[in-house]
Amino acid sequence: MAQPMLTEVHIDAALSNISIAFKNDNYVADKVFPLVPVDKQSDYYYTFTRDFWFRNSVERRGPGSKYAEGGLEIANTQFVCINKGLSFPLPRETIENQDAAIDLRTDGAEWLADQFALDREIALAAKIFDATAWNSSVTKSGTGQWSDYANSDPIGDIETGRETVKKAIGRYPNIMLMGAEVWDKIKFHPDLLDIYKHTEKAILTRELVAKVFDGIEQLLVGDAIQNSSAEGVAFSGGYIWPKNVLLAYVTKSPSLRTPSAGYTFAWKQNGYQIAIKEVADDLRNRDVLLADHAFDQKITSNVCGYEVIDAVA
Repeated sequence: MAQPMLTEVHIDAALSNISIAFKNDNYVADKVFPLVPVDKQSDYYYTFTRDFWFRNSVERRGPGSKYAEGGLEIANTQFVCINKGLSFPLPRETIENQDAAIDLRTDGAEWLADQFALDREIALAAKIFDATAWNSSVTKSGTGQWSDYANSDPIGDIETGRETVKKAIGRYPNIMLMGAEVWDKIKFHPDLLDIYKHTEKAILTRELVAKVFDGIEQLLVGDAIQNSSAEGVAFSGGYIWPKNVLLAYVTKSPSLRTPSAGYTFAWKQNGYQIAIKEVADDLRNRDVLLADHAFDQKITSNVCGYEVIDAVA
């Protein structure tokens, strides 16, 4: 007796309710340096010389004598918002033939936005974890690295960094930033676990570790990855953020007469954010998504930070 074959009652087609994509779920670059909207692509900001604020210039004065005079020294530093761009083509024939699970306009826009977030992450990691970026740093090695649970002293190392920043700017650092490989080790370090051993917390969270150090308001972990291979070459994934730690004082928002380790200057050309627009390319029967952003991630004071280099093995 004739019966319909499986291939006759069902034709394989793409599902319309799922698709698989890969992107980082956590970027920290924009959480490190506050955003400063600027009207011009390049300009200057003022800096007061630190020495004059911390030197005591008050003198004893007798009846009828002159007042001692003091003053301030002011300098300026330039920022330059570098314009970067990327496009995503939308061939009209392809758009007309896409399945329900595919929306290349939306997919392309999300990919472009993520590309810029990835770019800012890579750029800031290279800048602030450069060995010469900060006025003070320490490089750990051997038994001093925090992955050596028996001999290392992460609490002591961080306290040294806190005191170094305090003595340099009169304020304790308020953020601690570390690479994912550092966090993976320090959250199990017995010195830190010992502090909370009599509490109900069996696992250290970022909030608990931050509370150990007075003044640290935010502990950020850079766990984003990047593929360092060129297109067509086998995927090679690795962490963007190295095995380093940064202790820094960063103002919560742009302020006058306030120290800050850095700012991210963003040019208002595109409303200060990543602008994505669609333009027609009729000669090639397609539309194109264009994205650009102009910014400068600037270390504005190298004495506001302290770096622990190679914190873990």
